[in-house]
Amino acid sequence: MRSIVRWVVSRLRRYLPDRNPLRRRSDRVEAALAAAALAAVLFAAWPAALAARTVYDDGVAAERVGPGTRQLVEATLVEATSIGDTSAVPANGRGLPAAIPARWTLPSGEVRAGVVPAALLLRDGPADARLWVDAAGRPAAPPPQRAETVTRAGLAAAGVVASAAVLAWACFALARHRLDRRRYREWEAAWAAADQRWRRHRI
Repeated sequence: MRSIVRWVVSRLRRYLPDRNPLRRRSDRVEAALAAAALAAVLFAAWPAALAARTVYDDGVAAERVGPGTRQLVEATLVEATSIGDTSAVPANGRGLPAAIPARWTLPSGEVRAGVVPAALLLRDGPADARLWVDAAGRPAAPPPQRAETVTRAGLAAAGVVASAAVLAWACFALARHRLDRRRYREWEAAWAAADQRWRRHRI
């Protein structure tokens, strides 16, 4: 923990503006770039909040159940031959069907039949189950829970901030690399000039 604190303090001392006469122009440029990168990450809070709000609203809409949206209906499991399909009931490695022929009655009274993925069926017994259907009466996944909606919104916000942070860091690292190359050239030129002066003094 102390090492992290020391690193943060050293970074602050390096980039905070001061009247140090040894600070070069490239050092001031680097400090300005660091401030710009930090500002970009902080500014990403707004699009992150917007993304989280959009995902949250979509999740809340998907949670709605009732007429015109998703509804839970009773289903009856039947033999594949009784609905004219014997090829769409594969078995997985555990010997359980991946899809089960079933009939279900919509709230309007209409009876539908088809092969339903086993994962979508809430089994109540050997031949009885419940099934979520969409507004068109087709089998659908269960509505998401509020915790799932909140989690997705949080992940969306974190993704936006993380993307902004990575992009800002990459731009800063590239700019700093170029500044370092320029500083190295200036350092070599200064040493060469000093070497020439020392040689003249020796002569």
